[in-house]
Amino acid sequence: MSEAFLWKLGQKPPPIAPHSDRKLQVIERYLEEYFETVAKNPRQDALNITIVDGFCGGGLYRGKDGPRLGSPLVLLGAVDDAVQKLNRDRRKPLSIDAHFVFVDENKDHIEHLRQVLSDFGHGSDIGRRIQIINGTFAATLPALISQIRLRQKRGRSIFILDQFGYKDVPMAAVRMIFDQLARAEVLLTFSIDALLNYLETEGEPSTVVRQFGVDERFLRMWADWKSDDAQGRALAQRTLMSHIHRHGGATFFTPFMLFSSHDNRRMMIAHMAHSQAARDKMLGVHWALQNQFRHIGRGSLFELGYDARLDPQPALFQFAEEDRAQLLLELENELPSHIATNLGHGPLEVADLLFDVGNRTAAMNSDLFQVLTLMSAEKEVEVRKADGGLKRPGTKVEISDRLHLPGQRTLFAKYIK
Repeated sequence: MSEAFLWKLGQKPPPIAPHSDRKLQVIERYLEEYFETVAKNPRQDALNITIVDGFCGGGLYRGKDGPRLGSPLVLLGAVDDAVQKLNRDRRKPLSIDAHFVFVDENKDHIEHLRQVLSDFGHGSDIGRRIQIINGTFAATLPALISQIRLRQKRGRSIFILDQFGYKDVPMAAVRMIFDQLARAEVLLTFSIDALLNYLETEGEPSTVVRQFGVDERFLRMWADWKSDDAQGRALAQRTLMSHIHRHGGATFFTPFMLFSSHDNRRMMIAHMAHSQAARDKMLGVHWALQNQFRHIGRGSLFELGYDARLDPQPALFQFAEEDRAQLLLELENELPSHIATNLGHGPLEVADLLFDVGNRTAAMNSDLFQVLTLMSAEKEVEVRKADGGLKRPGTKVEISDRLHLPGQRTLFAKYIK
């Protein structure tokens, strides 16, 4: 592990790298959105959740202007802030029963974290709402899942898995989470460039890398791709993402790329969940922060893995306003064909459309609603409410609506075989 991520009692904490600071910004903002969403029912008075930090580190960094809170303190603060914010205008107070699990295999990190938690007023919570484990995430996961299922039947939980490289979070562990915890979400860090650099010098793929879809076929493609540092590496990255999605077990897999100037590598930060709404919230965080995360290629309808529409020098989708404008323009051109194909088999629920394209676009639900509303205004599609009532053309499309072929089928005729 890099010295930039080492903690020891009695020594200064490591300086925070820019990419680590950006990851913490996303976690902070996402948890704010998360609690506002899951606790929006004003009649709800309690929320039970487990938050696992699988690679917690020592809890504190040195920032430019003073101490920078590490992920354990960020997670604790997010829950405390959510309780105050959500109860500001509620008649019925809401309590969040949050259990925190901080895991790290480095004993020095654990000792440093204990001291940091005590210094920041959380010492009395250790052994109560805070559980600290000195061990590897993969080894402790089965017991953690059992604990979570005892605390909450459907397993409401968030796993922050900010591994340093790519070896310490086996795909079998991620799949175990989603197989056994219906309401789990995972934020997974994966150093794709580190894996590709390893493959440049290795021949036979090891068991460790085979779990990410690195087989003889992938190696043959990589042998052709790696001479082109832009196009080839982009294709390899997207192919690895596709394999991680397939083997990880989550219904929705939303990957973002982040460049680390510290080690000159790109890493993937993927949000994984069974919930389409959760995926939408995470996309909203990136749009709101206009963070320095990137998506390689187009933002509208894309395919992970090989996509022939990638330019020779693949563009970086950067969640800026000009990217949103281009995304909406592309969707206006692409959605009619996609929807027409589905409508050839009967009416299409808007919720089903969101589910279908959820892994294939950087568009938020609100962006898709905007394009569908425009299609309705131009009578390219007919929109009906959940009770079957016809909505006037151009009326705002909502998730509960249903799409039908328009009465005059001329526009869709070119799309339907």
